[in-house]
Amino acid sequence: MKNGMQHKIGLLLAMCLALFTIGNAQEVSVKGRLVDSASTKQIADATINFQEVEKKISKTILSDKSGAFQTNLVPGRYRVMITHSSFRRRLMPLKVEAEPIDIGNVQLVPGMKMLGDVTVTAARPMVEQQGDKLIYNVEDDPVARSESASDILRRTPYVNVDGDGAIQVNGQSNFRVLLDGRETALFSQNVKEALKAFPGATIARIEIITSPSAKYDAEGVGGIINIITKKKVAGYNGTINSGINSLGNTNAGLNINLKVGKVGISGTYSVMNNDGLRSRQMGITTPVNPIAFASRQVGGGRVTDLFFHQGNLELSYDIDSTNTLVFYGNMGKHRNRAENDYTINTLFANGNSDISPYLLDTRFEMPTYGFGSDYIRKFKGKPQKEFNIRFNALYNTNRSFSNSQQDIGPTDRFLLNNSEAFNSEYTVQADLIEPINKSTRLETGVKTILRKAYSDFESLIKFNKAEPYRTNPANTDRFGYDQNVYGGYVSVNKVTKVVTARLGLRIEHTSVFGDFTSTSTTVRQEYTNLIPNVMLSRQFSKTMNSNFTYNMRLGRPFIQSLNPFVNNNDSLNISFGNPNLGPQYVHSFALQNRFFKGPKFISIQTGFNFANNLIIQNPTYDPSTGVTSVTGANAGQIREFSLGFVSNLPVGKWNFAVNATGRLARIRNSLQTSFFTTTAGNMNANITYKASPVFTIASNSGYGVPLRMPNSTFPDNYFYGFSFIYKVLKGKLTMTANINNFLEEERKLFFVTETANFTTTNTNHILFRNFGLALNYSFGKLKENVSKKKGVNNDDAVQ
Repeated sequence: MKNGMQHKIGLLLAMCLALFTIGNAQEVSVKGRLVDSASTKQIADATINFQEVEKKISKTILSDKSGAFQTNLVPGRYRVMITHSSFRRRLMPLKVEAEPIDIGNVQLVPGMKMLGDVTVTAARPMVEQQGDKLIYNVEDDPVARSESASDILRRTPYVNVDGDGAIQVNGQSNFRVLLDGRETALFSQNVKEALKAFPGATIARIEIITSPSAKYDAEGVGGIINIITKKKVAGYNGTINSGINSLGNTNAGLNINLKVGKVGISGTYSVMNNDGLRSRQMGITTPVNPIAFASRQVGGGRVTDLFFHQGNLELSYDIDSTNTLVFYGNMGKHRNRAENDYTINTLFANGNSDISPYLLDTRFEMPTYGFGSDYIRKFKGKPQKEFNIRFNALYNTNRSFSNSQQDIGPTDRFLLNNSEAFNSEYTVQADLIEPINKSTRLETGVKTILRKAYSDFESLIKFNKAEPYRTNPANTDRFGYDQNVYGGYVSVNKVTKVVTARLGLRIEHTSVFGDFTSTSTTVRQEYTNLIPNVMLSRQFSKTMNSNFTYNMRLGRPFIQSLNPFVNNNDSLNISFGNPNLGPQYVHSFALQNRFFKGPKFISIQTGFNFANNLIIQNPTYDPSTGVTSVTGANAGQIREFSLGFVSNLPVGKWNFAVNATGRLARIRNSLQTSFFTTTAGNMNANITYKASPVFTIASNSGYGVPLRMPNSTFPDNYFYGFSFIYKVLKGKLTMTANINNFLEEERKLFFVTETANFTTTNTNHILFRNFGLALNYSFGKLKENVSKKKGVNNDDAVQ
């Protein structure tokens, strides 16, 4: 029995060996070698896939360290696809017959440059155009790893950032910021500080949409900034960054991406802190009629502590080749504490004067978080067709606490002001992209935004330090606020060889209800808007095109602008919200001429905007009491012409970038002033020199003249600096040294508020010179996109 079994096993093995030998006898040897077309260097670890459709054969191998590859194939006609994360994909046919084949050297064109385990894009132009948006490829910017999103935006087309981080898009301060196509909690409050804290090492590219289609909500005169984070992984990759500067800022960040099978995970976290930042302020108010006083000066020193942290986590699941689910969540918190040691110096018309102390401690906390999900459906055989349903929830809180002590003549006044505003927002939307034919595409969708907010504010006062505080009923109340927006849109896109046309119409209905608990008063608003959208684009040659666009955009006031809480820490300088504010409407025309040649890009743009009900800050002065009051009003009117120039010009090891805008406007506050003419402009210039593969020097500078607004004049702003970037550990570790504004230790900024009754000049002294160090460590490999996700984007609230 045992011998019989052994005989059968031996016979079976012999048959298997014979079959294997016969099979091999039918296969043919195929070999070759992969080389870099630019340097002729050998390419290791490339993927070579052989496909024979008729025989249903698919075979994949890797090139070895010398770039060589070899395999055996059954005779047939093959489609060979060669891929590598640092090179462009190569497709080639292959006919296998009876004789062995030596393909020889196969050249791959560089598309990515591999540094150890880290992949850095090298062949793409820094600036690209895709449809109605311009793309700044942050991954190709050698300086970006050690910078914040705010710093990178200084080099982004149609975006201007001043020395303090204030941002304009297309010459306008009204814009929206999205993260991976979504409205997120990270940028729902204090956008300027959030962008300063967001690490550039996590950003793949920044999309600028200066003329959003009807698909987007109607908010954002300047347009939309869409920050796309890195998600190109097969396996895992990530970055760790940290930095410190001489102004006391410390920051750190982490980005990690993981994909296993159909599941992709992407997360970012960053934190920024500054303790003990010192500055000085002085405000001088001079009334025309010196009844209450002839002049009043309020000023002194301030010590500020700042803390900011934020995070985002996304999970994607590819159900199959056409269906994808995405779940995401984000959070952030901004905390600001300030101790102000001021003195009030009052000069009266009779020549007498009064000097008194004014102590003010303030604390602001703005925690925020959100979550949501997307369902994305593609269609086999129709690559342009897409259907998606999205849900998004945002929650943010704005808490302010102040403790002030002020002498008013012989009387001391002690004041506690506490305010808490909470906002919740729920969004549901569905979008469909339907290709009608090869040249025409229809986009349509519906969207609902449900917002609910309340403000609970309390003011406590006493005039003797030993007494208990008592409630001030005139400034204590609870304000509830609901705002519901229902929208739908249709957009038709027609593309020919030389002309692209887009015609869109969006309809939005807004319902507002506000309720004051203590006073039993309400605010009700109902309005419907038809929002047209037109774009015409002409391709004159391979290197030049022109775009003409028209947009009507609107902005709705939210609770920060409507909250009637009176900030009266200084008894003679008060501010409060206006619950009767309505939406603002802006009409915008633009003509852009863009020139592309390889990585070189130049754009010249002219534009015209007009509006009759802009939300502006309206100051008033009571000569009898000396009280200055500031609140919002739909009173701004503007007629504005603009001229812009943007360029990105790489020349050898150098890259020159310029971003400039000039503006000529007629503006007025319809409640106080007649039309006046004013000019403004800003320019950012950046020069990068790549001295070697591991060492780069970059300079950046800018000068801005803000637009004078009704009753308000802002200071000119300029900045300059150098960065020195050095890479070690095969490019995985990037070290950066920064020196900024080195000629000035301190900067004076002048702000002027003026009406027919008074003038106030505020002077701020801030530390300006800044030296910094930053480290960025990258790990893992970047190979393929997890997926192209788009999320909910709400673009319609004026903060």
